[in-house]
Amino acid sequence: MENNPLQKYYRQPKIYLDLPSKGNFYPAGSIEGDPSKLPVFGMTAMDEIMFKTPDALFNGEATVNVIRSCIPNILHPWAMPQLDVDACLIAIRIATYGEKLETTFACSSCGEDNKFDLDLTKSLEYYLSLEYDASIIVGPMMVTVRPLTYKEATEINTRSFELRRQLYNVSSIEDEELKNQTLNDIYKKIADLSGKGFTTAIAKIEVEDSVVDDPAYIQEWLKNSDKEFFDSIRTHLEKNNEKWSLRSQSVNCVECSKENKVAFGLDNSDFFVKR
Repeated sequence: MENNPLQKYYRQPKIYLDLPSKGNFYPAGSIEGDPSKLPVFGMTAMDEIMFKTPDALFNGEATVNVIRSCIPNILHPWAMPQLDVDACLIAIRIATYGEKLETTFACSSCGEDNKFDLDLTKSLEYYLSLEYDASIIVGPMMVTVRPLTYKEATEINTRSFELRRQLYNVSSIEDEELKNQTLNDIYKKIADLSGKGFTTAIAKIEVEDSVVDDPAYIQEWLKNSDKEFFDSIRTHLEKNNEKWSLRSQSVNCVECSKENKVAFGLDNSDFFVKR
């Protein structure tokens, strides 16, 4: 079969991404090539349509399909650690529309509306400065944690949304006994879901001469351990999550010169729109 004469007009990489995770936490065979220099292509028209499809946004399919299209060296986006997702989306946005993201904010001092071009490369630089803290000493134990995969995080977030929507609907139940029972059932499911995410993030526990990596054993230990152990691990995970969240940028108001901290989110339905 002859080569398509239009082949030379296919997309070309616009930038190269250095994964913040350095390629760690990926299952074998999930990345092709050097994780410090992955080619990033701009979005196609079909990719843009994916980010305008509510169901695909909600269940994560839009993000997975667009990463697969624009960063093809990530062979299995569902398996990528949550650490890299924001950086990948920012890189795709840069490759498609450029380094600047126009945003507006009201000055915290004078209330004046301002327009400002956020520099997305600063966010990528911030992620590259981070290192995931995977170890914590809890009493006599060394606990090793890991970031959730995009698949795991999406499933937990989706289920959490569904349960909170059920909570909202409980108010329409007139029978008080049934209402209380339903509330208790939902709260138990929320607690179980939180515990599942917590257990999933623990990769292994080393104590004395044993290494425990069986999720069932870890879950059993968590249910029967002192609260201080649980709180220590939870605090460690929360610190990692906070560190790996998007940072606001400093902007001076054009009217009064007051410095403002301007944040932006990766709401895919809005982030991937050319302004």
